[in-house]
Amino acid sequence: MIEEVGTIVELKSKSVAAVLCKKSSMCEHCASAGLCHMGDDNRSMQVEALNQLGAEVGDRVRLVTSTRSFLQSSFILYIVPLVALVIGAAAGELIGWYVTVGIDPNLLAALIGSAFFAGSFLIIRVGSRAIPRETYMPRIVEIIREE
Repeated sequence: MIEEVGTIVELKSKSVAAVLCKKSSMCEHCASAGLCHMGDDNRSMQVEALNQLGAEVGDRVRLVTSTRSFLQSSFILYIVPLVALVIGAAAGELIGWYVTVGIDPNLLAALIGSAFFAGSFLIIRVGSRAIPRETYMPRIVEIIREE
């Protein structure tokens, strides 16, 4: 389980809250650390989380997401497009060598590989709409009471 602690800054709906979390030490080693600048101070990020406990704005909460869903999301977003790029490039190379199309096989490999790469993101985008958001959304598991 991956855990973070943050403060609710907005209630998006009855069951979804926007939580402002401080970037943890795990963020320093993340490949996307340079892209995750959600907060004004560059040391925080805003995350939407499932709010089944009924926490209110200003509450300090503990968020949990399963390692499995984190790894599945990472695989879909990083590995699937890479595989599509390689398959498209190989297909373009084969088409360029065995079919007379008048284009350099390397250029055809680059064009078809890029098309497969972009197409994979489109398929991921459309396909992700079929999955309920709650499946991959972090969950609020505890409201931390200040003593």
